[in-house]
Amino acid sequence: MESTGERTVRALRKLEHQNPDFVEIRFDAMKSMPPVTEIREATKRPLIAANRSRTQGGLSCGTEEMRTRILTEAAEEAFDYVDVELTAKALNKTVPQLKQHGAGVIISYHSQNETPAQPAFESILEKEKAAGADICKIVGTAKSYADNLRCLNLVNKHAGRAKLVCFSMGRLGIPSRVLSPIFGAYFTFASSGTGRETAAGQIPIDKLRALYKELRLA
Repeated sequence: MESTGERTVRALRKLEHQNPDFVEIRFDAMKSMPPVTEIREATKRPLIAANRSRTQGGLSCGTEEMRTRILTEAAEEAFDYVDVELTAKALNKTVPQLKQHGAGVIISYHSQNETPAQPAFESILEKEKAAGADICKIVGTAKSYADNLRCLNLVNKHAGRAKLVCFSMGRLGIPSRVLSPIFGAYFTFASSGTGRETAAGQIPIDKLRALYKELRLA
């Protein structure tokens, strides 16, 4: 989540020794048009392009057309996945265009105020699947430890029928971040280091790996 393309390239190169499975690039944090080609060429790691709107907890100040244009360029430059919000305008048009360029599409939904109730979770998942998601991502914000159970229940129920990423943000949501892959989530997110979190509750990659090793999962 760097403010310039140059800083993003340097951060990617520093990440190599941590051997990440993939890296998400948050284009909404960049203050000018990013050098997408240079970012792609900076690493052979799988990359996810995200350009998060403010309504979904991001920093983008651009128009919907500007946000989509950057995501399309990322798909053209062989980013492995592009994250498109369920609330995005012209979603049904954007998703097939991105797939035509060879990118997998993550359709995401983020709730900054709560963890959705189970019926809402189910509805969001069905809408993401219907929109053509290769990966469905649903993220809430935990207000209690019990909120983690809703995320884990959803993953446990549906992971066999969809590539699903689901957890809750915030300190109280850490259990769902850690445990969701155990219940079948396609992946979870870690920060590149302490103080480098892109969302509340992220655990640094080295600490998360150590925890999975302690649980005999790695």
